[in-house]
Amino acid sequence: MKLPAGTEGGVIIDPPKDGILQYLMEFKGAIEIDSGGGEGFILTRNGELLAAYFKDKHGEYRGASALRHMMATPDNDTVLQQQNFILRAYGDEDFADVLGHCTRDRLLIDAALSGDMTVSAREETTDLRRHTSPRIDESTLTRIIRQPGVVAVSAFYEGFPVLSAGEADFEHVAARAEDLLRAGTTIAQDMNLGQPDQLILETAENKFIIVPCGDLFLCIITRADAQLGLMRVLLKSIQTDVKSDA
Repeated sequence: MKLPAGTEGGVIIDPPKDGILQYLMEFKGAIEIDSGGGEGFILTRNGELLAAYFKDKHGEYRGASALRHMMATPDNDTVLQQQNFILRAYGDEDFADVLGHCTRDRLLIDAALSGDMTVSAREETTDLRRHTSPRIDESTLTRIIRQPGVVAVSAFYEGFPVLSAGEADFEHVAARAEDLLRAGTTIAQDMNLGQPDQLILETAENKFIIVPCGDLFLCIITRADAQLGLMRVLLKSIQTDVKSDA
């Protein structure tokens, strides 16, 4: 989306080094960002991060996913990447207009992140559990993790793990599952295939499965020898249970 010009506050190079983070706590407007690996913007109000968008060579990202990619280490981490920030201060009218566009374009950041970029995993989980579907609980994940070949399973929402079982870096798994989900959904819509009912990524060693389940998504990591037919039957059963409870 094209941002209103607002009142330009200049260009800042590497904000943490310039010592202007305190200034941003009292800033209301958009911060256009060129990270060296991609570009986008953050809509902020007095230190509260409200919306974000980021685009790089791999794709487009929205909300919390955009923030993660802005902060990610560049592919070529041997080269020092210089970050340029352009500040655009907005009055009430322009700010309301941009916020409305961000809402319609689904760029809003999850509430768990909007106040504090360093919010703890426990605080995130407490907030995200509000989105847990009635039938998605520990017993649901236990049914899945007991299946032959299953290594780990996680229920996630907007790129953050809500419930997990097995052995994995679940924050990383949920973030990448969200990326795969968005990419798969975009491709399916572009090809007029409808909404994805299941996404499967297979490698020589593992399978990675993503399925919608109520308000959440389930992502399952299995060994290569896991039987997908049996897994599909179980996941369909869980999806049906959740729908009947809605």
